[in-house]
Amino acid sequence: MRFLQAVPAIFMICLAAGVMLGTTGLRFWDGFTPGARFFPGWLAGAAVILSLALLLTQWRGTDAGAPDLPDARGTRRVLAAMAGLVVMALLVPTLGMVPAAALFMPFLLLVVLRAALLPSLMTTVIVVVGIEGVFARWLGVPLPAPFFQ
Repeated sequence: MRFLQAVPAIFMICLAAGVMLGTTGLRFWDGFTPGARFFPGWLAGAAVILSLALLLTQWRGTDAGAPDLPDARGTRRVLAAMAGLVVMALLVPTLGMVPAAALFMPFLLLVVLRAALLPSLMTTVIVVVGIEGVFARWLGVPLPAPFFQ
């Protein structure tokens, strides 16, 4: 097993550990319903199990072969998507979740993926309305509000 092949599994294990450490103050179960730590806990546990299975597969030498790394164009797309996510994360406290997502989606679809204009705008509207409608209105999840509100 080469270290490069183990990096994704090691990264996922570290990410799962970070999630578990970051949610230590939250309750796993709250009365009759799952608490705020329930879903992150199960997700982190599944990530650790799958990552360990990947490491075991690679250690035993039964992997599919050499990693399929992106070419230069694919690398630029990955870096652009990551930069967009970072900018979105920086905009959420200032603009709020819904406007930041409304800016991120067209960037991702039009600039990074180079999709057609009309389907990209329709997808953006559907996602933004879905975030607001499902999470904020229906489920009552408090989304990050704009700083100026």
